[in-house]
Amino acid sequence: VLDTGLWKHTGIKTDSAGNTRIKAVYNAMTDSVATSPLSGDDPAGHGSHVASIAVSSLMTDDGTARYNGVAPGAHLVSVQAFNENGEGTYADVIRAIDWIVANRNKHKIRVLNASFSAEPRSHYWDDPINQAIMVAWQNEIFVVAAAGNRGPDPMSIGVPGNVPYVLTVGARTDNYPPADGSDDELASFSSSGPTVEGFVKPEVVAPGGH
Repeated sequence: VLDTGLWKHTGIKTDSAGNTRIKAVYNAMTDSVATSPLSGDDPAGHGSHVASIAVSSLMTDDGTARYNGVAPGAHLVSVQAFNENGEGTYADVIRAIDWIVANRNKHKIRVLNASFSAEPRSHYWDDPINQAIMVAWQNEIFVVAAAGNRGPDPMSIGVPGNVPYVLTVGARTDNYPPADGSDDELASFSSSGPTVEGFVKPEVVAPGGH
């Protein structure tokens, strides 16, 4: 998870089998690896939010014996490139991706979640963040990126979601009530394709409204 850090609550610290899941914590802004995977924090909360959706091993409270996270047994590596305000620089993000690629075998990194977005200012292949993302893809890391929050206008997909080699995810709203899927639609804030180069994006939408 490349984001704002990690708040290590119980569902994050341990997997569904009760084993410690966090393999490493890297801060690209200080270019430092935490001495303990359980150290570090998340002053913004966004990284913890994203990681919890992905891997939380906490159980639901509704008696259905389901996990809160999509992949409750997965390992986790936290890479921070954004500050307490959710702000980051191209240099920090590229440094973070470089570290992920360099340590992919050591920590068995198979998936990179990039739930951030920047406004495209060039073709996707000329953008420095996208170039780093494509190196990750070339090294067999599956990249999942956010479509961005600049919707609903077309051609508003952000960087790195505009890279054709990554899975780009948009947000849908349930429009109330949640149980009725017939009225679900793309959330008004969710960025829409196609990209400037004509690629259909996003490939997937997931609950993001309410």
